[in-house]
Amino acid sequence: MGPVSQEGWVIQDVYIAVMGVTGAGKSSFISTCSGKSVKIGHNLHSKYKKLRVHLIDTPGFDDTNRSDVQVLQDLAHWLSGSFKYGIRLSGVVFLHRISDPRMASSARRNLLMFKKLCGEKAYQSVILGTTHWSNVSPQDGTRRERELIETDEYWGLMCKKGSRVFRYANTRESALSLIGYILKQHMAVTLDIQDEMVNKGHDIDETSAAHELNAEIIRERERHMAELTAMREQMEEAIKERDEELQQQFKEEIDTLQEKIQRGALEQQKLTETLKEVDKRKEAEFRAFKEQMKKERDQERQRYDAERQKHMAKVAQQEKALKEQQRRAMERMEKDKARTVYFLVDILH
Repeated sequence: MGPVSQEGWVIQDVYIAVMGVTGAGKSSFISTCSGKSVKIGHNLHSKYKKLRVHLIDTPGFDDTNRSDVQVLQDLAHWLSGSFKYGIRLSGVVFLHRISDPRMASSARRNLLMFKKLCGEKAYQSVILGTTHWSNVSPQDGTRRERELIETDEYWGLMCKKGSRVFRYANTRESALSLIGYILKQHMAVTLDIQDEMVNKGHDIDETSAAHELNAEIIRERERHMAELTAMREQMEEAIKERDEELQQQFKEEIDTLQEKIQRGALEQQKLTETLKEVDKRKEAEFRAFKEQMKKERDQERQRYDAERQKHMAKVAQQEKALKEQQRRAMERMEKDKARTVYFLVDILH
C-alpha cells in the first residue's frame, strides 16, 4: 500500500509479522510496542515522513485452540491475501523463550515450519528474538543463546544467511531497538509461501510448508503405530496373566493412540483443502463472529436497559419518598405554627 498524506505529513505503513510458539511472548511484545512512536533515524521520521508500524500477531503451530493444519491455512490465507492487495512485509520477528532448557519437539516443529514459510531468501529480513530473560540466569541464557546461534538445525543457518539475533528484555527500549533495526533496512520481503501461492499460483497443499507439515503428520502416525503395536503386545501379556487392572490401563492407552492416528488422518485430509475452500471457511467464521458480536451487543444493551429501568425506578421511588418526607415536614411546620399562634394569642388575652 502506498503512502498516505495527512496534515502535511506522508504516512508510510510498515508491516511486520510476529511469530513463535505459544507463550513465547508475542502478545506482550506487541503490547509493549503499540501506541508508541518508533524513533529510528532522521531519514525515517522527518518533517515530511512518518511511519505507521503494524505488528501482525500470528498463531503458533502448537496453538491449543486449533490444529497445525488450521494454523497453516490461517497463515497462508492472510499472507497470500495481503500480498495480493499490495501489502509487503518489512520483516519478520520470531520469538523464542530463552528460559526453555532445551529445544522441545513443539518448538522444533514451530521453527521448522517457520523456515518453510519464509524460505532462505527471506532470512536477511528475519529477527530472531529471545524472551523471558528474567526467568533464567545470565550464564544459562547466554549459553543457550550461543547454542541456538551455533547450531545450523536451530538458528545457525539463518544467521549465516543474514538473520539477526536480539534480546527482548520485556522493556520498551529493547522492543523498539528490535523494530528500529528492521525499519532501518528499508526492505520489502516476499516470503516463500507468498511467492508459491501468488506468483506461482500454487494451492496451500502444494507449498513447501504444507509438504513439511504433511511429512510431520506421517512421521507422527508412524510413531503412534509403533507405540500401538507395542501396546497391543503388552495387552496380550496382561490378558495371559489375567491382570484386569493392567488390561484396563492398556485399553485406555490403545484407545488414545487410535484417536491420535484417526485425528492425524483427518488432518491430512483437511490439508488438501484449496484456498477457495479456506476462504469460504474464513468468511463463514467471520460471519459467525459478527453474529456473536451482535448477539453479545444486544444482550449487553438489554442488560443496560434493564439496569437503567431499575435505576430509574429506584430514583423515582426515592423522589417519591423525598416528596412524602417534604410533605410531612410541611404538615409538621403548619401544626407547629398553629400551636405557636394559639399560644401567643392565649397569653395576650
